[in-house]
Amino acid sequence: MKILLVEDDKQTADYVAKGLREHGHTVDRADNGRDGLFMAASENFDAIVLDRMLPGGIDGIKIAEAVAKSMVDG
Repeated sequence: MKILLVEDDKQTADYVAKGLREHGHTVDRADNGRDGLFMAASENFDAIVLDRMLPGGIDGIKIAEAVAKSMVDG
């Protein structure tokens, strides 16, 4: 399974990514909302793990809404 992890805290991101990889998943990471939204929109992921509060003016809720809207529209 290919998973996008969007988390700005490096220690948390490292911990979550390590656990996911140990269970056989491929993990791509973004550390801010802007990069997370770009990656979510430009690649196919089986799942996205989002932090609620992210730097860069785009939080996890906005990313989730944009992904959901693109699924309906596209």
